[in-house]
Amino acid sequence: MSDDHVKYDSQLVQKFADRLYAEANRLVIHSTVVATMVGTIAGYVIAAVTHVQTIGFVLVCAVVAGGMGYVRGREKAFTLKMQAQQALCLMYTERNTRFVAVSVSQRSHAPSQHSDRPAEQGAAS
Repeated sequence: MSDDHVKYDSQLVQKFADRLYAEANRLVIHSTVVATMVGTIAGYVIAAVTHVQTIGFVLVCAVVAGGMGYVRGREKAFTLKMQAQQALCLMYTERNTRFVAVSVSQRSHAPSQHSDRPAEQGAAS
């Protein structure tokens, strides 16, 4: 077997989780802005083709599309945050498991202390 295999790095997991959270926060804003722009353009085109009042129709389309983009962005952001939480959970599980394993290992390798006195046998009669 080769000794050049990948080793566990908790800092990498933490950076990954931080990036997922940052991306989730940007995603809500990005989705809202893009959907609002698409709604505005679509509203203008539809208003021009159907000869309806342009400003009101464009505003309604922009608000509706922006709301839809916001909701969609929140859903995607939730998924990213959930992935970050899963990564952090695994990281902390590994950390706590390693802590327990090291503690048990240290106790099993510690010299036992023997007393010269015999064990006490309960209450004297």
